[in-house]
Amino acid sequence: MQAVKAIYKEGHVQLLTPLVDVVEAELFVIVLDKNDQTNGVAQSFFAATSTAEQDFKTIGLTSFFDTDDDNNVDWEDLFDVKTR
Repeated sequence: MQAVKAIYKEGHVQLLTPLVDVVEAELFVIVLDKNDQTNGVAQSFFAATSTAEQDFKTIGLTSFFDTDDDNNVDWEDLFDVKTR
């Protein structure tokens, strides 16, 4: 994966840095409004803290796996995982 800077103008994208050793690629583009940029683009993002349990519920599998068979199971102990 490479990150390159480009300019979009009138329906055309011009790369300002070349892609190294790339013959064909799928591109994912992030568009920054030229008139609404600040020096701290990353400041507009925030750190979202989450736990594996929250992620698990987010993907919607909690109702599929949340049964009496796996409730109250100490999975770390079962798989002999050391506490960090």
